[in-house]
Amino acid sequence: MGLVSGMTLDQVQPFFLSLEKSGYRGDVAMVVSDLDAATQAFLRARRVQLIPFQKAGLKRFSAGVARLPGYFLPRQKRRLFERQLAPAYLHHHCARHFFCEDFLQECGAHYTHVMLADTRDVLFQNDPFAFEVPDGLSVFLEDLTKTIGDCEFNSSGMLRVFGKKILRELSDRPIACAGTIIGTAAAIREHLARINKILLAQKDRKTIDQPVHNYLVYKKPPAKLHRFANFAGPVLTMVYIEPARLQFNERGQIINPDGSVINTLHQYDRHHELAPKLLKALT
Repeated sequence: MGLVSGMTLDQVQPFFLSLEKSGYRGDVAMVVSDLDAATQAFLRARRVQLIPFQKAGLKRFSAGVARLPGYFLPRQKRRLFERQLAPAYLHHHCARHFFCEDFLQECGAHYTHVMLADTRDVLFQNDPFAFEVPDGLSVFLEDLTKTIGDCEFNSSGMLRVFGKKILRELSDRPIACAGTIIGTAAAIREHLARINKILLAQKDRKTIDQPVHNYLVYKKPPAKLHRFANFAGPVLTMVYIEPARLQFNERGQIINPDGSVINTLHQYDRHHELAPKLLKALT
């Protein structure tokens, strides 16, 4: 599951063509918005389940006014009202989680495992579930050379959402990436529900999901949580990796030190010289 919003056909193709080539034969569901006819046709031809939504249209003040009628509703109805309104003022990268949670609430019983994935900067070298998937929630760390406090994007996001105290507490922790998450359908649905509860409380379009994900991973982890570091699992988050550290097999695939092919490459496009070679080989 993921988000395809405002992307061109050229931007969409690498994710889906590499997924096809990887041998994956499961379902794909995408929250979609602002796509041209060619891109929609490309997705439908691959039997992608499309979940439409509109991008955020309300700013913080307008959202506050729009939420006023909800205060006159009983608690349960107010919660439903605010949940339905949230995608109108949250950033679309956050709004996607509400649609994904709703989808799993309705259809999750049909699936054993689910992957939440970014789309623009993800390539597949193998079926993303081709590993011994543990029970519960699996999260994937960015490179251990960077911590939450070292990264301007992550530290500023954490400060905005949770304040100085939480930022200090988590400053030395490795970054857990919100762009690739795998788990049982129940664990993913629970994680989404917890993310959405925090996002609803923020009421702010500038809030992003990355600090919320890290807060839950480190401060309120689920009972069955598994953290995979780079080069020690099925996902490689590449933004902070020096090219000299990458190892390849005879087929040109990036591998772990034990020789296993890394199923999912995230943020591959940050490596400008390598990216065209990966696109040629994997799509």
